[in-house]
Amino acid sequence: MVDIRIEKYRAEYEKQWDQFIQEKSVNGKFLQERRFLNYHREDRFKDCSLLFFDKTNLIAVCPACEVLQDGKKTFYSHKGSTYGGIVLEKEMLRVDKFRCIYDAFEAYLKQQGFQECILKLTMDLLCQYPQELIKFYLSYAGYKEIKELNVYIDYRKYNNDVLSNFSKMKKRNVRKCIEAGMQLRELQSEKEIERFHHVLSKNLQKYDTVPVHTVSEMIDLKKRLGEGVIFYGAYMGELLVAGTMVFVFEKVRCAHTQYLAADPDYANVNAMSFIYYKMIEIYMEKGFRYLSWGTTTEHGGEEINWNLANNKEEFGSLHSVNSIFEKSVADIEQKI
Repeated sequence: MVDIRIEKYRAEYEKQWDQFIQEKSVNGKFLQERRFLNYHREDRFKDCSLLFFDKTNLIAVCPACEVLQDGKKTFYSHKGSTYGGIVLEKEMLRVDKFRCIYDAFEAYLKQQGFQECILKLTMDLLCQYPQELIKFYLSYAGYKEIKELNVYIDYRKYNNDVLSNFSKMKKRNVRKCIEAGMQLRELQSEKEIERFHHVLSKNLQKYDTVPVHTVSEMIDLKKRLGEGVIFYGAYMGELLVAGTMVFVFEKVRCAHTQYLAADPDYANVNAMSFIYYKMIEIYMEKGFRYLSWGTTTEHGGEEINWNLANNKEEFGSLHSVNSIFEKSVADIEQKI
């Protein structure tokens, strides 16, 4: 048995937290590190992140914020990141040990008066070890699993001749872009990132929405994460017609396109097909294992965006499932 002590996150734990994610965790990434989470304004989220200790040894963390959702005090892990959930060290991937963490966690939620709990687990492609134990135990404890459909390239199952994996239409689009002299460049200056954000914002206007990140937040993330976030742009001459923001996870050899967008004023040049093509080439040459395009579902996995799914599949993509777990704290029972 493990004697669990839970501490609420404080600034003095920042270095220890990030070292745990980087050096000891099996399912943690920089998206759960404080250097990433802290790019948010201090007043944007009410932080309620937790550290789990066995005596003085840090064995797990859970990035989270307190939100009012449907009128209920909710422990949300995490509103400010793509992934949250309980992040473990390898030694905790045992049924008896995870049970101790889970029981302490649920007792804490009740003590603090939380009414709902939502845990967005790390995408499986990014985990160093399978997290099936976590998924199983949460379901076993009565959590509802919400599934989102993710689309990705698995280079181990992909032809080296990139275009041979594409549909006829995507092949034709890419060849037209190459013939027209389209080029891919890495965006490094603040002015270039601002231009990409402008293209992204124009693209999202048709959906009556705006980017999750402001341009200043994108620039700040680049400064914080360095090569962990890379911006690319497709150019016709000196005109940026499409671009992408990529999160790079070197340890697991996976890249993830956080944003992909083309300027709607130049839709006829099919620049997005060129972006996909060049991303696949770049990370193939780097020896990566996976290239993730993100999810193709909406409203918590309840609806499939058919056009988006079909588009991403035409590049020879495969599918994986991302898991979100939620439960009413009042319904939580400790398992004996």
